[in-house]
Amino acid sequence: MIHKGIDNLPDIRNAVIAVGAFDGVHRGHRKILSFVKETAARYDGESVVITFQPHPQQVLHPERDFFLINTPEDNIELIEKEGIEHIIILHFTPQFAQTPFPQFLELLIEKIGMKAIVMGPNHNFGRNGEGNSSSMREICEKNSIEIIQIPEFILEENKVCSSKIRELIQNKEFTKAEQLLGRPYKKN
Repeated sequence: MIHKGIDNLPDIRNAVIAVGAFDGVHRGHRKILSFVKETAARYDGESVVITFQPHPQQVLHPERDFFLINTPEDNIELIEKEGIEHIIILHFTPQFAQTPFPQFLELLIEKIGMKAIVMGPNHNFGRNGEGNSSSMREICEKNSIEIIQIPEFILEENKVCSSKIRELIQNKEFTKAEQLLGRPYKKN
């Protein structure tokens, strides 16, 4: 089920969430999504992805030569195919980017009833990327929320991440990009 915004959500039972842009929905993303589903099953809960449109890089650094691996619609479709029950799309603006991570985390707790959060390595969110597994620990412990940090996904000595895939696409190394994506690359 796709939700635009965080207000007026249906009741989500024991929500297990992942937060991110998920551009490309590559093998590393799919590993995170798999952990979300497994953890949701353990909590007798529901799987939730919180993503952003437009992509945060397009808002925070419009001067950079940045491109999306997939269209936002393709990313949503790929997340759905992974079996995620709820996809919440938040409108990303410069004002939203100034939200301190404790405030964002409290919003997730209040509006979604988060029971666990699954994070990839080096994942940060909130103003200036202040929210990470260490800085979140106190708030999460106080609210009985489990933090699950999964290790980096490495394939043939390549860190699987969207920025590496963009670099490969830019260098026209489509075969390598497709290995990291885990599927054929479709130019937007």
